[in-house]
Amino acid sequence: MKKKVIVYDFDKTIYGGESGTNFFQYYMKKYPLEAFLFSLSYIKEVIFYLVKIIDLKKLKERFFVFLEKHSEEERKNLIKGFWEEYGKMNYDWTKAELAKNKQESDMVIVSSATPKFIIDDFLLSLGYDLVFGTEFEGDGQKKFISKIKGENNKGQEKVEKLNKWAKKNNIEYEIIKFY
Repeated sequence: MKKKVIVYDFDKTIYGGESGTNFFQYYMKKYPLEAFLFSLSYIKEVIFYLVKIIDLKKLKERFFVFLEKHSEEERKNLIKGFWEEYGKMNYDWTKAELAKNKQESDMVIVSSATPKFIIDDFLLSLGYDLVFGTEFEGDGQKKFISKIKGENNKGQEKVEKLNKWAKKNNIEYEIIKFY
């Protein structure tokens, strides 16, 4: 029997913004000097991306370098504090819609290009069943490494990740709604 699945994107679907950018804005409030110095060096990376010297995956890897010098505890506190402040940016309609989705499906999944370490615990706490995001080396480790594990969870990669998860868990699924 196929599981009925509902899939959401995150940024601008559940969340009314760009969570990665908002996370850095929050970081700037907590670590202004480090954020300023990082921003100066990151301008070069954006230029490299614009002139096609590096691709989006590499740009994203270089963006989250600012977290490498922070301890696991500092990163967890940053993420917790971020959601305490920015969690209110979730669209109001999503809470009622999730409750409705839970009645009409077996699973409600979020699949996002946002780094999984930023959104995973937050979305699970809201009641979503499974979260796919861009995974980084060192996710959940003492030492964060700003290198994407596999591919950026965007476009076709979202489909491949869902299919890989279903195969690994011996699940047949049917997407009944996609937001």
